Amino acid sequence: MLRAEVEAKKVVIEVLSQPVLNVHDFEYLRNPVGACATSYTEVLIVVPSAPRHAEHRLKIRKGTLGDYVRAPSNNAKMVFFFGEPECDGDAAKLQRNIDDEFHTYGDVVQEQYLDVYRNIRLKAVSMLRWAATYCKSAKYVIRTDDDVVVNITKIVTVVRRKGLEFQDFILGVRKDGWSPVRRNHTHGLKYAVSEEEYPSATYPPFAVGGLLAYPLSTVALLYQAALRVKPLWLDDVYITGMCAQRLKLPLIKDPDFVFQH
Repeated sequence: MLRAEVEAKKVVIEVLSQPVLNVHDFEYLRNPVGACATSYTEVLIVVPSAPRHAEHRLKIRKGTLGDYVRAPSNNAKMVFFFGEPECDGDAAKLQRNIDDEFHTYGDVVQEQYLDVYRNIRLKAVSMLRWAATYCKSAKYVIRTDDDVVVNITKIVTVVRRKGLEFQDFILGVRKDGWSPVRRNHTHGLKYAVSEEEYPSATYPPFAVGGLLAYPLSTVALLYQAALRVKPLWLDDVYITGMCAQRLKLPLIKDPDFVFQH
């Protein structure tokens, strides 16, 4: 066990000694810096959203996730993440609505990057960055999309159990042996990746982004790796695949760790 821990530390040191390639220093437009400061936090729930998804966020706040967070005994916090709205006719009005939402609920993190689909990696990194910076007291971080349904009580139980087995880990719906969709295909162009972006024929094992969980220590490692590993815009492949592989983090699954659209 001691030898394994030493080897793991060597891997981390090797990765963190690499130069920063991907500076992530976007200004915070909205940032609830004290969200985790008021009480002990066992679980931080991070939800990637979008500027126009106010109804999604309201539904989550009023649903089972919101109920779980409001129960003091669960020691949980929840924060939504997105970037700037696209510059169209109602962008200014949309931003005013976001500002009002922030003042009402205090659970929105907005960074100054353009919130478009090809920037989903930036959104994923923003969640790692914020958790590692502003919620250092959390034990675990659970990521769930704003359009999925999860049994949060069962999910937390699984995460706690895995926390007894592993010091650092990524828990998710694991995918193995997937190949990039190239631009000359007639289907799936939404996920197309050129050979210049990713030359290999297969992706490393990764977990789909709809539902993920990790200890805060793993989040901090992934954030640092994401500053140093050559970027790929597909956030789940990049964070839970490429960055995790460089860090040699366990990527695990569990039959009770599932989500539904």
